[in-house]
Amino acid sequence: MELVLVLGAVAVVGSLVVLWWSLSARPSPAQANLLAGMAGTAPPPPPLVAAMRRVGERTRRALPNRLVDGLEVNLVQAGHPGGLDLPRVLGIKLSLAVVAALVPVVTGHPVLAAVAGVVAFFLPDYWVLSMRDRREAAIRSDAADIIDQMTICVEAGLGFDAALARVASTTDGPLTDELRRTLSDIGAGVPRTRALRALADRTRIVEIRQLVSALLQAQKHGVSLAETLRVQAAELRLKRSQRTEEKAAKLAVKLIFPIVVCFLPVFFIVTLVPALITIFRTL
Repeated sequence: MELVLVLGAVAVVGSLVVLWWSLSARPSPAQANLLAGMAGTAPPPPPLVAAMRRVGERTRRALPNRLVDGLEVNLVQAGHPGGLDLPRVLGIKLSLAVVAALVPVVTGHPVLAAVAGVVAFFLPDYWVLSMRDRREAAIRSDAADIIDQMTICVEAGLGFDAALARVASTTDGPLTDELRRTLSDIGAGVPRTRALRALADRTRIVEIRQLVSALLQAQKHGVSLAETLRVQAAELRLKRSQRTEEKAAKLAVKLIFPIVVCFLPVFFIVTLVPALITIFRTL
């Protein structure tokens, strides 16, 4: 029995090391530049990363399309954090499930192993969702300021593409990354209309969809681009203010639980216990 526990512990530690290596392993900058310059190809991934991706591709074929498609959409909206693609995420999910299920199996709890495996399999989904929500919040927060900068550039005489390039080179953040990708699409020959619609499809944020629709309508009907951007920036600032007020209004409700659980018991102990002690001593 002790030998089985030792072997199980070694297997778990080895699996965790392999998983960490697959997540963090990258070629050195010099090696990446050298490989990228050879034949114009991207540097190949490390062997463990490639193996993890192959496992993920096989896992993708075994999973329902609806589950995989939903994860892929969330991963795109999250901006592929850490450079993770869908096959690699699926490989990580399977590795986590195997590692989590191995410990209860070694200790003799097969039911607990199944539950731990299922929970660990869906943990990366929760992480991707949290990264998606954080990125969407950052895009909504930066949208008004970035559009204001674009308005200033357009009023200064720059065209839309030049204003977009100027803002993308002077700002930073997830929305700036999306604008840079839009510029890359336009530079690669994609029509501006299709590139802007791809921006709205990638982000799937209502404010960005409205902005893209307004820009396309302005381009179609010959409306002033600067005026369209100014109106959109004002509307986004109003929505940002409304979101802040909504969060402030919800704060009182969120504080009820900490007050009831943490403050009131201590208050009752401090105020009632001395009186109860005095009464008991008197009796």
